[in-house]
Amino acid sequence: MANLEGLYSILSENRAEQGCEYAVRLNPEHCIYRAHFPGQPITPGVCILQIAIDLLVRFAEKPLGLVKAKNIKFLNIIDPQKTPEATYSFNKILFEDGLWQAQVNVTAAGVTCAKLSIICKEI
Repeated sequence: MANLEGLYSILSENRAEQGCEYAVRLNPEHCIYRAHFPGQPITPGVCILQIAIDLLVRFAEKPLGLVKAKNIKFLNIIDPQKTPEATYSFNKILFEDGLWQAQVNVTAAGVTCAKLSIICKEI
């Protein structure tokens, strides 16, 4: 997979007791979009997932690795030229038995683009 450094930047972070919300700005000039797809960039599902993992790492303030991703639903595309800002809402974050579990909704321009559940552990 291509290096994802510079793919997105965090615009804001709002933490709550059991969750958090991050607003991010996607970089439409990132090299990933030259391949996916030339002239019609679409944020790859694997990148949407990796951003969720990165944000969970930020929340946990620990290095984490993905153990399991489940219930992944990509509902609408994220075109970084038309909707460069996306919101990652972590509706529920649990830490149990050494595992971080999170349910994440990703929206762009008020439209739900993805829903996923991830389980990570400290690495």
